[in-house]
Amino acid sequence: MTSKELQNKLSTRFNFDEWKDILTEMFPKVEFFTRVNQVSHNLIKDGGQAGLIRLDDGRSLAIYTFEVNDNVLINRNRKGLREITARTIDQSVIHGVLAFYYSKNVSDYRLTFIAKQTSFNEDGELTKTETAPKRYTFLLGENEPCRTATDRLYELISKKKNSSIYLADVTDVFSVERLNKEFFAGYKAQYAKFLQHLSDNKQNRDYVKKLLGRLVFLQFLQKKGWMGVPASRSDWKGGDKNYLSHLIERYNGNNRLLSDVLEPLFFNTLNEKREGDIANTRLGEDIKIPYLNGGLFEKDNIDKLDIDFPYSYFKELMDFFAMYNFTIDENDPDDSEVGIDPEMLGHIFENLLEDNKDKGAFYTPKEIVQYMCRQSVIQYLKTYESDEQYSEPIEQLINKGIIMPILQTKSVASRFIQLLKEVKVCDPAIGSGAFPMGILYVLYHAMHHLHSHAEPHGNFDSTQTKRDIIQNNIFGVDIEQGAVDIARLRFWLALVVDADEPQPLPNLDYKITCGNSLLSRYPIDAPIENVFVEYNKGKNESEKITLPKYKELVSNYTDTSNHETKNFFRQTIEAIKKAFKTELSRQEKESISRLKGKILALEAPMLLGERTQKEKTELKKLKEQLVKKEEFQANIINNRLYTDAFEWRFEFPSLLDEKGNFTGFDIIIGNPPYLRIQGIRDVNPLFADELVKKYQSATGSFDLYVTFVERGLQIIKQQGIVNYIMPVKWTNAAFGKGLRTIISENKAVHQIINFGAYQVFNASTYTALQWFIPSSNKLLYYELDKNLTTNQELDLYLKSLNNKKVSKINADKLNKEAWVLTTGCTTEILERLENHSRCIRDIFEKIFQGIATGKDDVYFLYDCTEENGLLVGYSRQLGYQVCIEQGLVKPLLKGEDVHRYDHLLTDRFVIFPYKLESGKAILYTEKEIGDLFPKGYNYLKRCEDVLRTREKGRFNIDGEWFQYSRKQGILFAKFEKLVAPDISMGGNFAYDEKGIFYQTTTVYGYVKRMEVKEGYKFWLALFNSRLFWWYLKNTGTVLANGFFRFKPDYIKPFPVPEMQQTSKGEKIVERLTDFLLYLYDKNSTDILTHTSNKRLATHIEEIIDMIFYELYFERHMKDNQIDVIADLSNYDWTGKSDATTIEAFYKWYQQSENMVRQKIMLLDTRSNNFIYQIHRTATI
Repeated sequence: MTSKELQNKLSTRFNFDEWKDILTEMFPKVEFFTRVNQVSHNLIKDGGQAGLIRLDDGRSLAIYTFEVNDNVLINRNRKGLREITARTIDQSVIHGVLAFYYSKNVSDYRLTFIAKQTSFNEDGELTKTETAPKRYTFLLGENEPCRTATDRLYELISKKKNSSIYLADVTDVFSVERLNKEFFAGYKAQYAKFLQHLSDNKQNRDYVKKLLGRLVFLQFLQKKGWMGVPASRSDWKGGDKNYLSHLIERYNGNNRLLSDVLEPLFFNTLNEKREGDIANTRLGEDIKIPYLNGGLFEKDNIDKLDIDFPYSYFKELMDFFAMYNFTIDENDPDDSEVGIDPEMLGHIFENLLEDNKDKGAFYTPKEIVQYMCRQSVIQYLKTYESDEQYSEPIEQLINKGIIMPILQTKSVASRFIQLLKEVKVCDPAIGSGAFPMGILYVLYHAMHHLHSHAEPHGNFDSTQTKRDIIQNNIFGVDIEQGAVDIARLRFWLALVVDADEPQPLPNLDYKITCGNSLLSRYPIDAPIENVFVEYNKGKNESEKITLPKYKELVSNYTDTSNHETKNFFRQTIEAIKKAFKTELSRQEKESISRLKGKILALEAPMLLGERTQKEKTELKKLKEQLVKKEEFQANIINNRLYTDAFEWRFEFPSLLDEKGNFTGFDIIIGNPPYLRIQGIRDVNPLFADELVKKYQSATGSFDLYVTFVERGLQIIKQQGIVNYIMPVKWTNAAFGKGLRTIISENKAVHQIINFGAYQVFNASTYTALQWFIPSSNKLLYYELDKNLTTNQELDLYLKSLNNKKVSKINADKLNKEAWVLTTGCTTEILERLENHSRCIRDIFEKIFQGIATGKDDVYFLYDCTEENGLLVGYSRQLGYQVCIEQGLVKPLLKGEDVHRYDHLLTDRFVIFPYKLESGKAILYTEKEIGDLFPKGYNYLKRCEDVLRTREKGRFNIDGEWFQYSRKQGILFAKFEKLVAPDISMGGNFAYDEKGIFYQTTTVYGYVKRMEVKEGYKFWLALFNSRLFWWYLKNTGTVLANGFFRFKPDYIKPFPVPEMQQTSKGEKIVERLTDFLLYLYDKNSTDILTHTSNKRLATHIEEIIDMIFYELYFERHMKDNQIDVIADLSNYDWTGKSDATTIEAFYKWYQQSENMVRQKIMLLDTRSNNFIYQIHRTATI
């Protein structure tokens, strides 16, 4: 069978005899039953299991055929159809199902593949029993392109001829993710072609984005059959499902197709009411096209550009679209049609059009979106129905659509529907609308399930329910207009999917809005009593507006489809918003006037004596306030800062009470942008300054997401919920201190699900799901403790979470200091560690970062050698070798030079223009350098221009232009010290015994306090131990590929036993460390013939680990008979730390009766939930 023959078969009505031939071609062993095993269901007329497929991996797929009832819509009733086979697969031993759903009266039919998925049990382990079926569907038949289905199914035919067919191959054929990637790659190429025809600037990018967005929308709309409907029909059936492609073919070769055809379709047809919806003849003879309203096809400023594209661009775009099945119903994680659904619009926006990663925006996988939306609605319902008897029923309702008996009474079901109708939800960084869309479907399905109990004899209106949710429950803001456009478009498509006939779409201008969520000119609680007095000045009684009228006006605007009425509403609303601003500006001016009055009073001539110190202080304070307020007022007037400012009360008046107070949202949900303040400051310094001024959370080198948490808490109700997916680094990083202060003072953190090293996004960003609810007495903390490879596995993990996996942390224990969040035995281990009174900050006088030159290419010399008393090295700045006097250079370590227990070596040097005298680093004068180091001075002079222009000319100083940009790491490098790279996988500490080496900013140096008795080798071993690595992994911040930062803030709190305790093992540790320094030295030959020095070193390190376990947890080690210090103390430690001594020790250790060796082997049985957990999980 050829690919073309297969496509012809798929593009006809369902015929199971034809499919018997296809399935035999696709699979190795297919058995068709002589009699169908019937299945009974209220949606089907006839059908059941018709056969069985045996795959080459021993798995089996059942074949089902179902003729559905006449009232079942094949192309829409996905949920109802899937329930027919769900019970069958859940209760059988088969591994999957291929099911055909057809009707003799309909030309299209469904081929659905249902696969079981591995899940987690209640202990968090992957189960061998396969459950949680996922469903993937091809829509086939006369009205479908069948291109994707043909290509995919033909893969199985081809593979069968050459190799084996496994279940994974079938799953791949039905993969929606794979299809989305294919579509996105093609769409990206189409987008680039259109843009290349113009110049690549933001205006043109926005134009092409909107044009292609409109054309994609019409692909979904024509799928409904509403485009090109015969004018003679009174209904909206019989339309052309390939209308757009046929329209473009009609104007073959017209290079003004956009101006002559498509723009009239957009602006004069889809956007205008017409008598009988009849379209202009240029769009087709005697056809109807619906009026859509809503604004998608409204002509705006960008559409006034005189732009056209070659005809071939549109023809090729239509050919590209024709390759795919556009399914108008958004897929969910458990049930997907293999086609392009509206969610793809989100992928397009967030992954392509505005380079969102530069804006800190990432597309959130639907599995995460669904989980967050469900959990937030569950929490909302539990807040208002706090009786414990409703807890499980609420979860069953939202998560599984199950109505437990307690919710089945009319009064209770009605009460819950009312609660769902009243919830107010906002995404303050809406992106393409993933979270509000998720909320829409959670609310919709919950209402649908409850409806039959609340109104047993009433009909459920799907379209109106969705419309009500969109208009009453959901709000969104984004700084990108393109994001707002896509989000609105997805909501409109959600309304279209259930409608039998087109209806004007709602106006979402005051629901999904463009603006900067973080920036407002005026406080949310500023009084507005006089706003309408300002607006009503000079107006007669009929024109005057009150707050209730304003709220009604905005509400009515949403449903207005008349253009004149819409324009009147817009102008009136904008005028009232202007009155808001005028009134609040007046209040600012009055505040400034009052301040000036107080200052004048204090500055008035004194009759008796001088002002008191208190009066002087007060005067200074008032003047500072005046300067800030006048600057603020100037910025408002000049509009430099507040161009995109978002005023919550102006835009969302439905959230105002009768006095004009902002009542707030029940749920704030989303994925806020992740952007460091340094990047923001480079692009928009005014905005960066405003963030620092307005937000308590904006401390240190903060990330933008912390201000979104603070803003969220400002705009929720007293019992509201803020739910974000965002990095968890704020809990222990220095920059998080401001947010930790807010959260701890308000006891506002409710739950965190930390994903650890698992990357939800394809970026080096490590995230967690986080819920913030004021007055939460406990933080529920979960931590991913297993390796996951896909978002589907993460979805299963989230659904498996239970109380066994949670750590309940008392809110009173959380404060502004760094939080240590752990679960299970980790918490107990940390608590025992904290019983030790000393910590690393007590041991080391200085933990310092290396040299910051400001221009490493000048100061660093590479591949250095000594020649005739001079240093010869390669300068990257000049691109050739230079000679420098050795007195002007220091040996330099970079992070890659430092490894655990390694003998330090480097061929890099750094020019060091300082002399160290009396504990100070003094910059040489230019004359001194010239006299003492003429070759070095000559080199620096060649680089003078570059050095003077560092940091925007900050070092353009005569006589000092050659200084480092920072003096860090200069004074302490000459001392005996430990060194370690800033970023590492496990401890990589080395020993600089003589203080020879300087280091770059990627290496830290550790200088011990004089009074500390334990030697450097003891601390070297501790830092390289499993125990220390375990501590850092559980309290620090993970980076890409499981690496961690070894920053002082993370290291200094590490507890240390008292000297009395460490002395018990110190000498043995130091001797074993000598062994390791020998074994790790690259110049040392292998001591033993049968094993390498590196392998031998692992045994030594394991013994050191055991010693540290005993020093820290002595009672536990002795009680469980795994203590080793006494056994090691009996060994004869005399002799040098050379090959002979090490070999003798190793042979002693390897004896079968050796107690140290035996105790290490017994860790997993004698201390499985304590020491062994450290030993196992901290392997390096």
